[in-house]
Amino acid sequence: MIPIWALYNFKNISDIVLKIDDSEYLKNVYDLEQRKSIHSALKWAKENPNFDFKGIMEDAPVSHELTFSNLEIYNYLMSFKNFMENQDYKLLTDDRPPKKMPYEK
Repeated sequence: MIPIWALYNFKNISDIVLKIDDSEYLKNVYDLEQRKSIHSALKWAKENPNFDFKGIMEDAPVSHELTFSNLEIYNYLMSFKNFMENQDYKLLTDDRPPKKMPYEK
């Protein structure tokens, strides 16, 4: 679900450009084990392109539905997988503890 959440904020998947700020956000919110778990799910997704990825968000607490096709979501997930594997971002190696978010005590 985590990578798919971003899709609710875009009208076109081509508008999504993952960069250093996104990697820093992920490292600030999710610990290394959680990020590796996300990556593992993306590796599974790569091997299962016909899975109903849109259905993952069926019960998500959002006010509108995803407008993207399952193929578009799959392609985005593969882009997210490549982003996570980019060694420059250290998403799969940086083991710093995540920061507390402002709403957390």
